[in-house]
Amino acid sequence: MTMKFPFVEDTLGKKLEAGTGMSVDFLTCRRHVVLDVAALVERLGPDQPCLHWDLAKVIFCHECRRAGRDDQNLQFTNHASSPDKRKGWSP
Repeated sequence: MTMKFPFVEDTLGKKLEAGTGMSVDFLTCRRHVVLDVAALVERLGPDQPCLHWDLAKVIFCHECRRAGRDDQNLQFTNHASSPDKRKGWSP
């Protein structure tokens, strides 16, 4: 994979292409979930923006919603992949 500069991961498709990950912390119930970026691309499309305010519109805590608590109290974290885990990487 050839890295393009400036490097931008503003959509799920770009995040998938870069091989990076993402997780979400549900602050109300204190759950932590590592998101499956490939599954999100399949469900929402590769052009789905992946910045906080964009994802907060489509991701929520099912348990909190069911219990009537705030289900949108979210914090997203981007995860960089280490060089040895990237496709096409060689020392």
